[in-house]
Amino acid sequence: MNRQALPGGKTLSEQAAEMIRQYIRDREMEEGDKLPNEFRLMEICGVSRSTVREAIKILTFEGLIEVVRGSGTYVAEQKAAVLEDDPMGFFENDTDLPKRALDFFDVRIMLEPEIAALAATQANYKDCQKLQELEAKVKEEILAGRSYYEYDIQFHKQIAKCSRNQIAYKLMEIITSGIPVFVQVTKNALTEQTMYYHKAITDAISSGDAVGARCAMIGHLSYNRKTLLNEVEKNK
Repeated sequence: MNRQALPGGKTLSEQAAEMIRQYIRDREMEEGDKLPNEFRLMEICGVSRSTVREAIKILTFEGLIEVVRGSGTYVAEQKAAVLEDDPMGFFENDTDLPKRALDFFDVRIMLEPEIAALAATQANYKDCQKLQELEAKVKEEILAGRSYYEYDIQFHKQIAKCSRNQIAYKLMEIITSGIPVFVQVTKNALTEQTMYYHKAITDAISSGDAVGARCAMIGHLSYNRKTLLNEVEKNK
């Protein structure tokens, strides 16, 4: 498992992913440039093969790299967007990252409880089945000690999809891009609560309980916000 925390509270796989990002930056690699093979990345990062593979999975999801079967791993075309584009301004000032993450959460609290309530009234069987699958996948990744935010993002997007409101879904595509930042700031401290509230939200939407879905989402985001607020206080 890759749950072991390193400086900054990151897991081994997240730390390895950051080292690979830095490797790309330091060498000013461009799209299409090939990364070293897994064994060389193991040496560079000082981690096991399984951890390197998990780090590659993280970076592939972010769009920084792409894996070509039988050929290797390459810097993806989206490099500039991933490393430089920051539509919500999270990294305009790294020292203010916790405060920006708190602003991000305040916006989520404005929107997501009502989207969850709408989802409970609009979702069909297939929508709910997909949501249940994602809830289970998040839990599986957490219990295995792996980075789970890829599925966390998909989970929240699926809630918006269940609402059958295209504007809500488009907004969620932007909003969920901040989830990895939240995980970074809170140092993966909310895994137990994530599993608990994800199940409560899923159960409420699946049973058509709009009030329950709204309350579960409020509970989820409020608990997370409290943890984030503690991090902001520490950085004052």
